[in-house]
Amino acid sequence: MGCGYMTYPAALLPDLLVGWQKVADRYKIPIYVFQTGDTYHAVSNETQGVGHLVDTLAPGAGSDAQLAQS
Repeated sequence: MGCGYMTYPAALLPDLLVGWQKVADRYKIPIYVFQTGDTYHAVSNETQGVGHLVDTLAPGAGSDAQLAQS
């Protein structure tokens, strides 16, 4: 899977984490969430992250309710 990233404002983080968890679960890869200033981005390759690592979303860590909605 190719690894690119986009940055998002902090206000969107809760919703983004749900979506990024779905990606981790679907593709069975960890997602690394980084913060730079007041923006966040996620990558599937930790070495490509920029800023401070704030969360790692492991595959299968989503709740059953989240997985059922995907």
